Amino acid sequence: MTLRYLLCLALAVSFFACKEAPPTTEGPVSPPSPSEITFKNTDNVARIAIRIEPPTLNPWLTTQASSRYIREMIFQTLNSNDPTTLAPVPLVASLPDVRKEATGGASYSYLIDEAATWPNGMPITAADIIFSLKVVMNPLVDNAAYRGYYDMVESVVTSPSNERRFKIITKRPYLLAKESLGSLTVLPEYAYDPDGLLRKVKLTDLTNPATAKRLADEGGAIKEFAELYAQPRFGREPDGLIGSGPYALESWEDGQRITLVRRDNYWGSKKKNGWLADESGKLTFEIIADNATMVNALRDELIDVVVDMSVDQFAEIRNDPFLNQRFDFSTTESLKYFSLIFNQNNPLFQDVKTRRAMAFLTDVDAVIEESLSGLGNRIVGPVLSRQPYYNSDLELIPHDPDQAIQLLTEAGWEDTNGDGTIDKEIDGTRQEFKFQILVFPSPVTISIGTLVKSWAKDAGIDIEVTQMAPRPLYEKLNEGDFAFSVIGQGYNPTADDFTQVWHSGSVPPNGTNRSGFANAEADRLINKIRVTLKEKERDPLYRRFQKIVYENQPMVFLFSPTDRLVVSKRLEFEPKSISPNLNFNDLTQASWNKE
Repeated sequence: MTLRYLLCLALAVSFFACKEAPPTTEGPVSPPSPSEITFKNTDNVARIAIRIEPPTLNPWLTTQASSRYIREMIFQTLNSNDPTTLAPVPLVASLPDVRKEATGGASYSYLIDEAATWPNGMPITAADIIFSLKVVMNPLVDNAAYRGYYDMVESVVTSPSNERRFKIITKRPYLLAKESLGSLTVLPEYAYDPDGLLRKVKLTDLTNPATAKRLADEGGAIKEFAELYAQPRFGREPDGLIGSGPYALESWEDGQRITLVRRDNYWGSKKKNGWLADESGKLTFEIIADNATMVNALRDELIDVVVDMSVDQFAEIRNDPFLNQRFDFSTTESLKYFSLIFNQNNPLFQDVKTRRAMAFLTDVDAVIEESLSGLGNRIVGPVLSRQPYYNSDLELIPHDPDQAIQLLTEAGWEDTNGDGTIDKEIDGTRQEFKFQILVFPSPVTISIGTLVKSWAKDAGIDIEVTQMAPRPLYEKLNEGDFAFSVIGQGYNPTADDFTQVWHSGSVPPNGTNRSGFANAEADRLINKIRVTLKEKERDPLYRRFQKIVYENQPMVFLFSPTDRLVVSKRLEFEPKSISPNLNFNDLTQASWNKE
């Protein structure tokens, strides 16, 4: 998993699109041309619906997807990705010139675009890159989920003759160094550190773990900066959110909408690439959690774009004649997967036979058909099937209640008191096999929980389906205060780095290993994969890792959903593979729709 795909995981209540597919063909046979329809809106404003209000737009203080969708319009990274090929492309800076270093690491040389400036008109320079890396590596900034992607950085070398040229030196090889560095969000030092607090600290002090820890213990400048950076104004207020992107925050109406306005002096306004565009004069992000309200908003043309529409809602309205005349309904193959995660530190699920039994009890094909209207594909593990190192020897686990009961019996579960629920002596106390499954308040995940509950009941397992909003649910998962839960993860279209999700050292708050998965061999494989750059040497490591996960059963792997995108026909756009499937800044008003 890379930094970019870490940001896709926080909204499991809805599924997000990642690869373009042809639009669905259902609907009117011969719909009228969009130019013949009277649209309610003829202004150059794109109205985008999001289901969850982000906690902040600060680039380093949340991994929530809805926050990323919005803040990418304000802030920019060193590089971006071509929407069709996913190949890296220049954004703030050129693609790097990568070279091996005698010290064992590598160097990544960049040149910042000569047109790139901040809102105050000052150029983006290498000093801003150094400052941005210091923010990431500051151990007192609450961004542990990101720091691991930059722990290979050692130093930055600047050019005495060109303030826009710099070279990032790494301590060691890292599989995804180019991707991680390209995903670095660039912050203006003048706006976020006006007193130069981090100028008192060397970057090499923060990239050295021992020195960084000592500085953190001492407090001083890095503590003072961390407290300043965490202030709400740097995440929610127009004068605090300063970036080099095409839009600026105009207003934030709690629980209703977030409005961005096009910057007059945006440096990339004359560029032709979609990832640098500033087509819409204004972007409004309408916060709509309720399905009925979402449909009404579409009918009333209060919104132009829905990027996280639930499966059940999409299936219900995509054939509506009125909506089909005004909106494009596209289905896309996803780069995400959903599973049922065990808390392996919970006494009920410490035995792998018990976890495997739950997998045999789950009819995944029925889940896809009944919960997703068939819009999904079964998965066997955390690697995308089209990756060259996908372990095709691993078989899908069938729905086999008899095999599940046999495993439960072997694990010591039996109904000793005749109450219909199996029990077992654990740590000297007899415990009933009774627990909660946490689900999001969406029809899809509620349906999954209900189906699992019914199958488990037949085996003598008592499950309570408990709905929780995404934020408190993830808090439970991060605190380890759960037994079993629905969860979403992200596939990686490039090579996989499993550190963040699967390494034993990445249990929250150090990462997102929420299952508590811990395997010494898996840790060694993860560490070796990170520094093995040759595919032929790396692929067998990947396959062995997948087998370990398969045998350990830390999750019941369910499906990769087919995702959905709804866009008004008054807007032109280029689909892209990375969620949210399009660049909001490249939404172009059709010429016939203009006032």
